[in-house]
This record gives sequence, C-alpha cells and structure tokens, in this order.
Amino acid sequence: MKKTALDDDASIYQPREEESEKQKWSRMDQGQRIQYFFDYYLLKMIIGIGLFAVIGYLIWSFVKPKDETVLCVAFIDEQLDEKKKEELTEELNRLCQADGKKKKVMIDDAFYMQDGGLSKLEVYLYNQQADIIIAEEDTWKRLAGYGFFQNMNEFLDEKSIKTYEKQYVFASGYKETEEVSMEDTETGQGKELPYGVSISESSRFRDIKNHLERPVLAVADNAPNGENAKKFLDYLLENKVRE
Repeated sequence: MKKTALDDDASIYQPREEESEKQKWSRMDQGQRIQYFFDYYLLKMIIGIGLFAVIGYLIWSFVKPKDETVLCVAFIDEQLDEKKKEELTEELNRLCQADGKKKKVMIDDAFYMQDGGLSKLEVYLYNQQADIIIAEEDTWKRLAGYGFFQNMNEFLDEKSIKTYEKQYVFASGYKETEEVSMEDTETGQGKELPYGVSISESSRFRDIKNHLERPVLAVADNAPNGENAKKFLDYLLENKVRE
C-alpha cells in the first residue's frame, strides 16, 4: 500500500468533533451572534410563525360561530333609498331579535331581471337563502309560474288568512307533470292559487320604494325563516297578528 506524504496522525485523519450550538455561541462576539442568528434562525422562525398563523386561522375558521341570517328579503327591479334601507334593516333586526352582527336581517335590492336577476334569485332559492320576494305584479306572476313561491293559505295560520285574504293575489303555478310536449311548458300551467299578498296599500313600503307600482309580496317555497317572514308581512301591513 502506497504511503502518503502525511503522517498517519495528521489532523485531516483525526475525527472531528462537531461543536454544539452552545459552544459556537460562547466563542462569538455580539456582532457575530447577530449575523449567525440572521443566517441560520431568522428564515426558520419566519416560516414557523407563518405556518402557526395559517394553522391557527384554519382552526378558528372551523370552530368560530357562523353568522346567521334570520330574514332575507329580495326586492326585484327596485332600488331602495339607502338611508331608509338601513333604517328598515335596523327595525327588522329589532323585530327579529337579531343583534345585526352574528344574527342579522339582509335586504337585497340588487335583483334586476334584465341583468341576470333571475339567475341570481334561482341561486338564492336553491341555497335556501331567500325568505321574502317582492316584485311588480307582472314579474311576480312570471316567478310564481316557475314554482318559486308558497301558497299563502298553506303558509299562514287561520288567523292570518282571515287578516290577509282580501289582499291575496292569484297566479298560476308550476305544473307538476311528465306529460309535456316539446311545444308546451310546465311553467305557469299549474292551478291558480294565492301565491302572494298585495302590499300596494302599505304606507311603510311606499316610504322606502322608488319604482314598484303594484308590488306583491311572496314567500319563497323553501324559506328558511318562516316565522320571521310572517313578522315582516305583519310589519309592512301594520298588523299585530303575532305578538
């Protein structure tokens, strides 16, 4: 075996003992310690804090109480006065015993039939987000024909029916049948029923509206907040059916 020019006990053949972090730290002056911290620990610390923040946010998003809409009123082809809209929202929050933050009433007057309003309404109804729909009578009849609304005689109790039946508005609903030809349509072919209540005489509605002349109030077929929807109807028509 060929010998090297170095002795067998040369330093490169000696096993190196790795310095501990404590030893490294002890032999550094203050400037070296600061530089060492920036070089070896700062990036790791930033990454660790970032991961901790992301995990914490995900956990909080999962466990925090969800905001709850206690009543959603959709106005079709109407633009409410903003100040009066805010005042109405506050009044309805009190009526529905909501704090306006975690539990709140939502009034949405951004449904325009010529600008995607029907599609937006369908999304609301599909996700059970809308309770009350208010629209001009002609538009309301079209929407009733799609099967969007509840029969008021089934939605209201006996006392409320007697109170509001003179203000009922009738329309043909959706026809539930499989026997439909290519030229026919199921919309607006159903039985004529009271799917709405006229609110033309409501002074409270006249105070906030700008465009609707023959407004009809309807209750969404799958309204999630039925009791509050009844309270809203009573409020608009200034009846104390429910205490």
